[in-house]
Amino acid sequence: MTSPVDTLVRGTVVDVLTGTLEDRAIAIDNGEVVAFGERPAARELEANYIAPGLINAHMHIESTMLTLPRYAEAVVPRGVTSIIADPHEIGNVLGANGVRALCRENDRTSIKTRFAVPSCVPATDLQTAGARIGPEDVAALCNEPNVVALGEVMDTKALLTGEAGIHAKIRIARDAGLRIDGHLSGISGADLQEAARFLDNDHESRTAEAAREKARAGLRLHLREGSSSPNLRALLPLIDEIDSRRLSLCTDNFYVDDLQDHAGIDEAVRMVIDAGVDPVTAVQLATVNTADAYGLPFGRIAPGVPADLVLLDDLETWAVAHVLINGKLDPEPVSAPETDRPELFERNTVQFEPVVAHDLAHTATTSARHTVRAIDHTSQTTAETIGTVPAVDGVLHANMESDFLPAAVIERHGNDGTIGTGFVHGFGLQRGAIASTVAHDAHNLVVVGTSHTAMARLANHLRTIGGGLGVYDPHIEDAENHTAGITSLELPIAGLLSSESPAEVARKLATVDDAARDLGLTLSGGVMELDNLTLEVIPELRLTDHGLVDVRTGSTVDVVLDTD
Repeated sequence: MTSPVDTLVRGTVVDVLTGTLEDRAIAIDNGEVVAFGERPAARELEANYIAPGLINAHMHIESTMLTLPRYAEAVVPRGVTSIIADPHEIGNVLGANGVRALCRENDRTSIKTRFAVPSCVPATDLQTAGARIGPEDVAALCNEPNVVALGEVMDTKALLTGEAGIHAKIRIARDAGLRIDGHLSGISGADLQEAARFLDNDHESRTAEAAREKARAGLRLHLREGSSSPNLRALLPLIDEIDSRRLSLCTDNFYVDDLQDHAGIDEAVRMVIDAGVDPVTAVQLATVNTADAYGLPFGRIAPGVPADLVLLDDLETWAVAHVLINGKLDPEPVSAPETDRPELFERNTVQFEPVVAHDLAHTATTSARHTVRAIDHTSQTTAETIGTVPAVDGVLHANMESDFLPAAVIERHGNDGTIGTGFVHGFGLQRGAIASTVAHDAHNLVVVGTSHTAMARLANHLRTIGGGLGVYDPHIEDAENHTAGITSLELPIAGLLSSESPAEVARKLATVDDAARDLGLTLSGGVMELDNLTLEVIPELRLTDHGLVDVRTGSTVDVVLDTD
């Protein structure tokens, strides 16, 4: 006699192992698929389609500004049952203890999070992070449960020149049986061939041509559709050109306002299907392909596999009716008091002495106009541009007519309080300032404004609230209210995260962006566009607390070129 089971689900199964659609009954017991076929069951469910739960091949929890349980609250109902998370943002602020604490958050939520140990904390020595994660830390973190990879190797220069530290981390990870994630932005030719000796995958392709070269070098490709890098449409031709089982879908950085509409990976699956790709192939890109890439025991539907299933009303639109994780129907995150996690929920991580306007200004040698090298922030790849700005009282000021605005990065981890100053182009601000402590990857405080006074006022406010995003409008004044004119989203957890609901964080972010647009901000991504202004591993120019960085040479460069 056939043994009874907990649950029986009937519908058209998306079989990602065979690449077919099959009408089947799935018998589930104790959280596991035990058989195909009819069984007596305590609970019976019907669905038009049954697919494996989606897996995000590469993402950063911190980019959502949510804690892991809050993130799961947003994405699990959309069919995402697992993620590969690289917590190098927390690592840059709180070090190995912060990474360890975030790894252990996995026990407090329904989503199956698998972690990549951060490989580059700090990303380079061109900015000051809150911590360092060395080879000995990597060795310890490799022993944490649910670790599957060494996180993206962003310091490609160190990798290619044979720097001892990064190669020691790679050897440690290999010895632990982990995959090695790549970050090959702008790398090609002989350098790509050399890097591919040590890496397993890459998610940094923005063009099909770049992706093809990486695939020919033997790398798996994670096709990215993120908030700051929506690259998937450009990469879709690869699905027909190479073995699609070598391809996965990922979001990388994905913001909380986008989570209100979709989880990222579900939208990527829809995009692939809309492009004419077979729906089963599209689901493979976000399930079994990623599972195979990281050696995961799920991402498929078969006897002996955890029952992570998505019950769909419609496959082509990915219309989710219900989700099962380990056989549990529509699971909810497990809540826990923040006091149980002191390493992660550290509140005192924005530490610098209050600043004044002069601290954030770039000094001038004469009172003439100066020609400056500036960051043209019109895309994630920040180009170099040249312009002129006036000098008054020994410092350089904004050129409002040409949209050259002063910017500063303040070291906020309680070290030496260094401040890097420079100029940006393309923000469009007409007054006031915008600022953030979400600033990849060291997450110092970055501020851009039309005046140094406005910049200082806003920077000091973010210091007071423990981090976050902020906007200051000097047209709103109140002598008795020191926060008058300031609109902010508080991120008190490491200056990166909020424990509020996704909807509430998204609402506050929208309020901040609205305030910034009132100041004239023209960047489509709003204040969150600040987060890549400091990322000194993607060309061309970036600003850190050490100064203006030319990523192409891996060194700081002068802001002032000459004087008129």
